[in-house]
Amino acid sequence: MNLLGQWASYPAFHDRVLSMIGIEVHWAILQYVLGLSAISFILYLIYLKTGDKKWEKLAYTTFKGFVIVFAVGAATGTASEFGLVLLWPNLTEAAGRYVYFPLYAEVFAFLLEVIFVYLTFYGWRKFGKAAMVVLLFLSVLGPWYSAAMIVSVNSYMVAPTGIEPAYNLATGHWMYDQGYPKVTLVVPKDLVKDLNVTLLEKLGMDVKGTTNDAVIVAMPSRIVQRLAYESWAGYKVKDSILKVVVNKTTIAHMSKDQLNKLLNTPVKAIVDKILVKTVETVGVTWVTFKSPVYAASIMHVIGAALTVSSFTMLGAYAMRIRKYKNASKEYKEYINAAFKFAVVFALIVIAVQGLVFGHEMGRAIAHYNPEKFAAMEATTVQITPVTKYLPGGEKLVALLAYGNPNAPLPSYDKIPNDYCVCQLTKAQDLARIGGTCRPPLLIHYLYYTKITLAVLLGFYALILTGYLWWKKDPEKTPGWLLSLGIVAIIVVHLVSYLGWAVREIGRKPWTIYGIMTTDVAHTINPASTTAVALVALFFILILIALGYSVWKFLWVPGRPEEEV
Repeated sequence: MNLLGQWASYPAFHDRVLSMIGIEVHWAILQYVLGLSAISFILYLIYLKTGDKKWEKLAYTTFKGFVIVFAVGAATGTASEFGLVLLWPNLTEAAGRYVYFPLYAEVFAFLLEVIFVYLTFYGWRKFGKAAMVVLLFLSVLGPWYSAAMIVSVNSYMVAPTGIEPAYNLATGHWMYDQGYPKVTLVVPKDLVKDLNVTLLEKLGMDVKGTTNDAVIVAMPSRIVQRLAYESWAGYKVKDSILKVVVNKTTIAHMSKDQLNKLLNTPVKAIVDKILVKTVETVGVTWVTFKSPVYAASIMHVIGAALTVSSFTMLGAYAMRIRKYKNASKEYKEYINAAFKFAVVFALIVIAVQGLVFGHEMGRAIAHYNPEKFAAMEATTVQITPVTKYLPGGEKLVALLAYGNPNAPLPSYDKIPNDYCVCQLTKAQDLARIGGTCRPPLLIHYLYYTKITLAVLLGFYALILTGYLWWKKDPEKTPGWLLSLGIVAIIVVHLVSYLGWAVREIGRKPWTIYGIMTTDVAHTINPASTTAVALVALFFILILIALGYSVWKFLWVPGRPEEEV
C-alpha cells in the first residue's frame, strides 16, 4: 500500500506540510520554554536547600538558556499564528467565534511570560532569595499557563466536547449504521419548530434532553460536517440539505414572502445560532477544557517538554565532561553535579511520561477517536502491524487501551470510506475530502518508531543512572556512553516530533474531529509551491539561528575560565 500517497491524498497537501514544518519548529523551541523554566526553578530550590553555589550557577545557566529560546519562540509563534490565519482562515474564524476564550486568555499568559522572564533574568542576584523563588515560579507559571490554553483548543480539535464515538467496545462493532460518531448540539427551540424531528431521528439524531429555550441533541457528524461545509461555502437553505429536513407543516402555513425568506436564509446564520447556543450552554470559558482528551493532552505536552529539556541538558554536560577533563576542580565539580542531576531527572521524567502520561493519552485516543486508534495499531490486512511480531502484542495493546487483554480492537478495514460524509451528497463530499474518510495508516509506523526510540532513551538513562550509582564519579563513565548523549538529543527531538505528527496527521480528514474537514478549513487562495518552500526555509533558518545563538551565548561563556 502507498502509505505516503494515502496521506497526501487529503486536500491542501502543500499547506499541510508547511503548517507541519512551522508548528514543529515552534514546538522544537516551545518545549524548552516549558521545560527549562521548570528545571531552573527546581535547581534553585536545591540551591536554597544545600546552600551550594554550584546549584545556583546551574539554575542561572538553565534560565539563561530558557531566555534565549523564549525570545526566538515568540518570533516563531507569531509566524505560526499568521500562517494559521492565512492558510486555514475558516478554522481560525470558527475558533475566534466559538472557542475564543482560551485564545484570548493566552494573551495574558504571554504578558506574564514577558514581564517575569526578563525581570527574573536581569534581576538575578539583585533580589533576595525569597523574591527569586517567587519570580522563578511565575516564570514557570507563564509558559505552562500558555500551554494549558493552546492545548485545550488543540484537544477540542482532536475530540470536541460532547463527542460520541462510533466504536462500541462492549460489542466490538462500529456503529456507523446508527449515525455515529455524533456531536452534541444545543438547538434553540425557535429553530426546532421549523425542523422535521422525526426525519432527523431516522437519519441518526438522538434527542438527549431539553432546557427552557433549547433542545439538546446528538447529531451525526456526517450531517454536522456537511452543514459546516455549506456554511463556509455560502449556501442558502434552498440549496442545502436543510431543505430536506424543514418541517413541511411549517412551510404549508407560511406566506410566499415568509417561505422565500426562509429559503434564502444563509446556512451559516442557522449553524451560528446552534453553535453559539451550544457553547453558551456548555460554558464559554470551559468548552475546550471539557474535551475528553484534554487532561491527558496537557500532561503529555508538559511531560514531553521536560523530557526533551532534560535529555538535552544530559547531552550538553556529557560533552563538557568529555571535553574538559583537565579543567579546574571547581569547574569539574560543577559539570559533574549538573550531569548527575540531568541523568536522574531524565530517567524520572521519561518513565512518568511513558508509563503515566503517554498511557493516559493512548487510552483517551482509543476511547474518543477510535478511527485514529485503529490506524495507529494497523488493525488491517493491508499492512502487517508491528504488534504481530511481538508475543501477545495485540493483547497487550488491548490491556493498555481498555484494561482488558481480551477486549476487541477496532477494525480499520471495517471503517467505511464514506463514514464521515452525508449520504445525500456522498459523491460530492468524498471528492472534497480526498476520496476516503479513513485516517492514514502511515501513522502506525510513525507511532511505533516513536515508541521504540522512547524506550531506547529510557534504557539509556537507566544505564547511565546505574553506572553513576556504581562508579559514583561521572568522569569514570566510558567515553562512548557519554558520546551517546549527543545522539540522545537528536533522538529525543525525533520522538517529540513524531508524537505531534501522529496527533495531527492521524486526525485527517478532519481538522476538528466530527465537525470540520480539512478542505473546509483551508483557504480558497492557496500560495504557490515556491512561496510555501520559501516560508518553510524561513522557519528552518530560524532554527539554525537559534542553534548558533545557543552556542554563542550559552555554550561558549560556559567553558572553563582558563579557556575563555
